[in-house]
Amino acid sequence: MSRIYPLFSSSSGNCTYIGNGKSGILIDAGVSCKRICESLSANSIDPDGISGIFITHTHSDHIGGLKVLLKKHRIPVYASRKNISILLEGGHIPENAEVFEMTDESVCCGEHELTAFETPHDTPSNCGYVVNCPDGKTAAICTDLGCVTQTVWENIRGRDLVLIESNYDPYMLAHGPYPYELQRRIASEHGHLSNLDCADTLVKLVKSGCNKLILGHLSQHNNTPQTAENTAVGTMTEMTRNKDYLLYVARPDGNGLAVAF
Repeated sequence: MSRIYPLFSSSSGNCTYIGNGKSGILIDAGVSCKRICESLSANSIDPDGISGIFITHTHSDHIGGLKVLLKKHRIPVYASRKNISILLEGGHIPENAEVFEMTDESVCCGEHELTAFETPHDTPSNCGYVVNCPDGKTAAICTDLGCVTQTVWENIRGRDLVLIESNYDPYMLAHGPYPYELQRRIASEHGHLSNLDCADTLVKLVKSGCNKLILGHLSQHNNTPQTAENTAVGTMTEMTRNKDYLLYVARPDGNGLAVAF
């Protein structure tokens, strides 16, 4: 049985493990190598059992710990061609690291098969991932997107589990510390997904057959876990929590959450 561990999930750093104690994959490495390894160890996961690190995009909260992690552990990196170029030019990948390009085709990595799909964000290249596990279950990881496009929807619907962004509360964003231009960027169709837009998508996901949902990448300035959770549950009124669906909230600093699917 596969499990997903949102080790770190916020605007300050992101890293998700999918697998078991012996083997699995990482999505992003956005906090220090030390913190990633400590969190893996706390969950009884051996870093040397990681078959690959899959990069969604090159913002620092998704690649901040990548270089040191690759120096200490020989793990292949998978990313789009544009992101590989950015990572190499920025010195984020050591010279001896194995690097593989993600295309429209799925790739096998250890016991998992992954497919990338495009997501709308303000970077040269941004993606989410569909992960097919050894037992036939599928999960989708989808954060850092300003809206749910048809491409996004086609890749996340009907999965056994979806980790999706619930980044900000519109009222908190409008009345928070960020300058107006940054507020506009976050709320744009190439920014981040609001609690309200996320909640609307959750309703559709449950109707599509997905009953395990994780809210991720919460802003630490423009959101709270309780606000995101309340918005989701308050929108899903035609469904019963813990009967029709299971809902979890990924905390910023790896709170030990592990969801089997």
